[in-house]
Amino acid sequence: MIVLAIEGLIIFICAMIFSTLVIDERKKRKRELRSIRLKGFWDGGDRRRDERLNAILEVKYSIGRNSVTSKTSTSRDISTRGIRLLLDEKIDKTTPLKLEIKLPVQSRLIRTSGEVVWSEEAIEDEKHSAKRLFNTGIKISRFREADEKRLFDFIRSLQSQKR
Repeated sequence: MIVLAIEGLIIFICAMIFSTLVIDERKKRKRELRSIRLKGFWDGGDRRRDERLNAILEVKYSIGRNSVTSKTSTSRDISTRGIRLLLDEKIDKTTPLKLEIKLPVQSRLIRTSGEVVWSEEAIEDEKHSAKRLFNTGIKISRFREADEKRLFDFIRSLQSQKR
């Protein structure tokens, strides 16, 4: 009877050691795969095709393509393909937006549409605000030709000032 109990205990201990080893090996493989995937996908550098230029502009935005209500925000930077806004709400990735961008010294607004590509909490900006704020990256997708030209001209002027 005692021999059977000891054999059962040994089998139980061996099974526990084996399952612990298997679980540890799986976790190790998962960590290795995750780091390999990140190294191959992104090296930490900026992946944008166009340079972002610092520009604080007044921007009205509305969520969805057919929305009639809009909110006002300010941009942090802009390029020919995208804009970063400081918002007091977190907007989900892939959400479509309508934008009206006010350029300095111009009365006509640039009307365009875009899609949210990222959103993260703006911790530095929150220190100066009572609200929770989010930096939100928007990929610009559609322009009217005249608006596109005015935006590109504005960005070129920013680039020439930078040099």
